[in-house]
Amino acid sequence: MQPEDIVRSGPNQYICKQGIVKELPALVKEFKRPVIVTGIKSYKTFSMHAALPVDWEVIQHKGYSSPEAIRQIAEQASSADIIIGIGGGTVLDTAKAVADHLHIEVMTVPTIPGTCAASTPLSVIYDQEGNFIRVDYHKRSSYLTLVDPLLLLSSPIEYVKSGIGDTLAKWYEAEAIIRNTKEPVSLMAQAGLRQSVYIRDLLLKESIKAIESLEKGEVSSSFTVVTETIITLAGTVGGYAGRFGRMAGAHAVHNGLSFIPETHHVLYGQKVAYGILVQLALEERKHEIEELLSFYQQLGFPMTLRDLGIHKDQDQAKKIIAAHACKPEESLCVMGSFCEADVATAIDVLESSRDETK
Repeated sequence: MQPEDIVRSGPNQYICKQGIVKELPALVKEFKRPVIVTGIKSYKTFSMHAALPVDWEVIQHKGYSSPEAIRQIAEQASSADIIIGIGGGTVLDTAKAVADHLHIEVMTVPTIPGTCAASTPLSVIYDQEGNFIRVDYHKRSSYLTLVDPLLLLSSPIEYVKSGIGDTLAKWYEAEAIIRNTKEPVSLMAQAGLRQSVYIRDLLLKESIKAIESLEKGEVSSSFTVVTETIITLAGTVGGYAGRFGRMAGAHAVHNGLSFIPETHHVLYGQKVAYGILVQLALEERKHEIEELLSFYQQLGFPMTLRDLGIHKDQDQAKKIIAAHACKPEESLCVMGSFCEADVATAIDVLESSRDETK
């Protein structure tokens, strides 16, 4: 049995509460040698909300969740009995991979609601230049995940928008996978699909108000709903549905975009949001694209290659995206058989449709 076929409902323990990060030391008191894996900006932000014991080792990571970084940090943290990841998705993916390498527990404390990394037992692995390599599935879920809305209120707005884009893809990808499969779909997979509908509806209803709260520096019910949706509910889709609720066309397009240097400044979820449109165009689901355009415009999501920073040689960019998205090992294949020309045509459809609306 493959890891993606095993049902995992989420973190072993989960708490969402304003100010909860202040209680972190008490929550892991049974562990003797905690090691913090964090980023530079994320740890600075965390330190404004909570203090940690002075004898806890802190390893600050800058860069991608690469095999080299994971090995290096694992060597530094070899005496740890729990890894505590504090940061955004890249830091948390690195922390989870380090804990898996050391065969110990991991705790996650997201400082940005950018992905569901805090709640999922997997890590997205890149090379040191930021090119996608693979997804690693881990033996353990998070021992404890803490979501503190007050801490998350410090998040850069663009990172929260990125989290919204990445999470919105849950419905579009799970629905496409299940609709196109010829296999019997289990009850748990159906539960994951139902959860993804709930996630989509929450985001479309609450995201604009959540961003307004963030701009005002206020914790609101919309802000808490959106952050919990991104961080925790999103993880339950793949957790319940397994390979029927994992990545599909939108993420395959993201992975292709990661090989274009001009897009490296564009956040992960923004690329995935663009990938949703390409996936819908690929399946000729024009009505659903039109339903999303107003939402995309309000959040400033990319809808064209130019929006992604690709201004020159767009034909070459389309070839790169399509070539990587159509690899046999890529996630696009789980929703049907598509060739590189199909993906390039879908991108052209988006380009021409945006030209028509200008």
